Amino acid sequence: MIEGAEIKIRREISAEVTVLEESYKQIKSLLLVGEYDATAVVSAIKAFKDSLSRASAYVLTLFTLKGKQVNISWEHLFTHLDYALTVSVSPPLKHRDTVRTVLSLSEAEFNQVLTYFATLKASIK
Repeated sequence: MIEGAEIKIRREISAEVTVLEESYKQIKSLLLVGEYDATAVVSAIKAFKDSLSRASAYVLTLFTLKGKQVNISWEHLFTHLDYALTVSVSPPLKHRDTVRTVLSLSEAEFNQVLTYFATLKASIK
């Protein structure tokens, strides 16, 4: 039973990594345009955040099944994503600049998350 659960979790992690990568690409491309669609940005940020939550839960479950401990802390990135979501629903143009700035400040954290999960995805195949 544990082996079957582990295989399912590995597939789920792989699928979530793909969602994370695609959501991040969408966020980056939307923010490159001057007058971006706030609804599309909010949707992409939510997709990334939700996928990161699910992927983290799957990783914690996988490591628990293997009897190992793992410490995953993306709290700072989640805080930035929440702030960007809050500000992005406001219409003034200056808020768009704030969203860009907040997400730009999170660039290293985005890369850390994506690198971690890409490495994990490659190792669990």
